[in-house]
Amino acid sequence: MDVIRQKRERDFWDFFARRYDSFMKNSSGLYGEILALIRQELQPDFMILDLAAGTGLLTLELAPHVKKVYGIDISPKMISLAEAKARLRNIGNVEFCVGDAYQIPFAAGAFDAVVIGNALHVMLQPERVLAEAHRVLKKDGLLLVPTFCHGENYLSRISSFVMGLVGFKAFQRWSAESFTRFIENNRYQVIHCEVRKGIIPLTYLAAGKV
Repeated sequence: MDVIRQKRERDFWDFFARRYDSFMKNSSGLYGEILALIRQELQPDFMILDLAAGTGLLTLELAPHVKKVYGIDISPKMISLAEAKARLRNIGNVEFCVGDAYQIPFAAGAFDAVVIGNALHVMLQPERVLAEAHRVLKKDGLLLVPTFCHGENYLSRISSFVMGLVGFKAFQRWSAESFTRFIENNRYQVIHCEVRKGIIPLTYLAAGKV
C-alpha cells in the first residue's frame, strides 16, 4: 500500500514541480504571514525539520533564524529545485533530501521543531505523519502546522470541491476547530492558534508533545 501511495504522490508532485513556485506567487502575502508566525517560535540554536518541503519556499526563509534546517519531500524534482535555490542564495545551513513524511529518515528526538506547512490536508493518513513528527521531536520540541482548512465554511467546501476536480484534492477537510481537535488527539497540546481568513481559511497551530 505504501509503495502505491509513494509512487502516486511522487509522480503528482514531480509533474507539478516546475510550476509550483509560479502557482504559489498568488499566496506570497499569506506565506509572509506564515513565516512571521513560525519565526516567533524559533530560537537561534534550533535544529528544525521541514516536512513536505517542496521547492523550499519555507525552508530557505527559516534557515537564517536557526542553527540548521533539514527539508524533506517525496518528490525528487521538488528537492532538486530546492537545492538549486539554496546554492544560488548561498545558504549553507540547509540540507534537502528525498524522503517520505510517513517514514521520516531521522533518529528519535533529533529536532527542536518540525514544520509541516500546508501539507497535512493533502495527505491520506496525516495521523501517521504526526506520529513520525512526534518521534523525531525532542521532549520539549514544537510542532508548527499552518494548514488550509477546507471544511471551515460553505465557501471553502465548494472551493475545495472545485480544486479537487482539477487535481488538487484535499483528503482532509477540517475546520479550524476540528483541525485543532485532530492535532490534540494525536498526542500534542496546542499552545498557539491563529486563523487567517480567506476563501479557504488557514489555521496556524503551534503545539508541544504530550
